[in-house]
Amino acid sequence: MKFSKSAPAILITSIIVVVATISIISNIISHRMAASFEEGTFAMMSEIVQSKLREAENKAIASAEIIAAMPDVKRAFAAHDKAALVAATKDAYTIQEEKYGISQAQFHLAPATSFLRVHNPDRPAEDLSKYRQIVLEVNRTGAIRKGIEVTTSGIGIFGTLPMTDETGKATGSFEMALEFGPLLDETKKAYGFEMGLYIEESILRDTATSLKAEFYSDQNRVGKFIKFHATHEALMRTLVTSDTINITDEATYLREAGDTPYGVLLQPVYNYAGKQIGVLAIAKNFSDTRSADGQAMILQALLGFISVVLLIGIVLMVVRGLLLRPLQALTARMEAGESTEDLATVSTEVQQIADYYEQRRPTKGRDTEGAA
Repeated sequence: MKFSKSAPAILITSIIVVVATISIISNIISHRMAASFEEGTFAMMSEIVQSKLREAENKAIASAEIIAAMPDVKRAFAAHDKAALVAATKDAYTIQEEKYGISQAQFHLAPATSFLRVHNPDRPAEDLSKYRQIVLEVNRTGAIRKGIEVTTSGIGIFGTLPMTDETGKATGSFEMALEFGPLLDETKKAYGFEMGLYIEESILRDTATSLKAEFYSDQNRVGKFIKFHATHEALMRTLVTSDTINITDEATYLREAGDTPYGVLLQPVYNYAGKQIGVLAIAKNFSDTRSADGQAMILQALLGFISVVLLIGIVLMVVRGLLLRPLQALTARMEAGESTEDLATVSTEVQQIADYYEQRRPTKGRDTEGAA
């Protein structure tokens, strides 16, 4: 095997292997960074949505406390005077509805009988004990409670507190609630998330008796769930399907809608009693992350190619220009028995070989050259 061929081949192969290895490792690191960023985005999405739910619960409680503390309200409820109670709460409820999105306000008699729905005062009294655990708990313990519950009209986020008369005697309870739909729409407007709320169909059929039959259409059905609200129905229909929605713990995945990649976060939804009643889906456009990762891969490949070309050029220049050509010239002189004193070389090693040859070159050859 000739050194002139084997040495460049070995060096070039080594360069290609090393650069390819570095490029692959760099690409893996880039992918991991993108995945880590996406995981951080999912965590942010989860925290934002949970924060909005807590905020809604606190808003419901704060709004309920304002009305429950009014003296006229206390007196009218203690006297079971519906007309006076409607008159005392009507304006305050309207303000809470317009400013804070409150959609329901209701007074209960212990243990869980609806006495007056401020948002629907003509509706008759009703026993809520079969499905309103918050109301039962508040009237049993006399403590404030908040959470999610399915009602005859759908699902809401409730803040419920005990009521007392002016002497401090328990008279029942009062609550205010926000609907999920406006909350999801507000979150989309603030953060750009697309969202969908899916409630187990059997629970809705048992409790939400006011929902119309078309609500249970095949278009709204996803596995055992019914889509209760979506900020973008067509998109969520693509992103959330029966093969992904059956979760009991928080889950994430990536799915494309058209040519756009989305990160989808699924969170179980629990009612006040701690039972899972549905799933909340949050989706975010991941185009920027995926595009950046793709661009990084292209740049890494281009940089690797340029590095290989440059390094191969340098190797060939060094091996051929500084080593092989001087050696070839020296070898030709030595084979012809000629002097190497005027041989130009920038390599100390080659020069040492030339000097060693000159010292041992036959005298006759040198005398002949001198005579010439």
